[in-house]
Amino acid sequence: MRIGNIYTVVIGALLSASAHANLVFDSSVQLSAQGFGNVPRDLTIQHTGPGAPNDFESGCVGIVGGAFVVGPAGCRANDATIDPNSVIPGGGDEANPPNDNQKFGAPTLASLGITNASQIGILFNATEPGGDAINVTDITLNFYTGTGTFIGSIDGQQNFASSFAGNGVAGFVFRVDAAEQALLNALIFSQANFGSILLTLNSSLTGATGGPESFVVVNLATPTVVPEPNALALLGLAVAALALVFRSRRR
Repeated sequence: MRIGNIYTVVIGALLSASAHANLVFDSSVQLSAQGFGNVPRDLTIQHTGPGAPNDFESGCVGIVGGAFVVGPAGCRANDATIDPNSVIPGGGDEANPPNDNQKFGAPTLASLGITNASQIGILFNATEPGGDAINVTDITLNFYTGTGTFIGSIDGQQNFASSFAGNGVAGFVFRVDAAEQALLNALIFSQANFGSILLTLNSSLTGATGGPESFVVVNLATPTVVPEPNALALLGLAVAALALVFRSRRR
């Protein structure tokens, strides 16, 4: 039996015993200061046509023929294999340039230090004028073997009434809910070489009037908080001011 068929059989068996589950927004997880230039993104989307209220935008990263692909060709043609939400991103609004590794990526589980499904997080940063609302109609996380064979995918969605505080200030975190963690632990993390498994993201959004919007897979057990350039500048000024005060007192 071919490896792709093996995964299909395994996924089918797991689904037959699963409850409704997906990627869910977790407001209790706060990750901050994930601005561009500091933390590479795995998917960056910005509407490519004339701006209009309630714009639709979609973007994809995938593995095709063993190669990393950004754009519609990187989108999965079918819905998520585990508990699909009936939304299939088509891509086409990926930010330029598509070869920018600060905007697009396909990390391995090992590179993120992820060893079980509870550690998987997807950080969403929106850049909307005035912190306007935005609707993530679909965010899909795909799993591929190190050689590019598709294993499976999970998805989720969330309508955000406000996108404040936006890019570089605060992020919204999706995580795998408890029921789906069990499925992924059986499907993904039971493999001897799970560390080499590649992760890619597909997404569609509505209500996008600004941008760019971006997503990055993170390890929730060891979240990385990177200072923004403005924050570093302010810190530098504060240190300089303290130094001047210290010198004046010594005189």
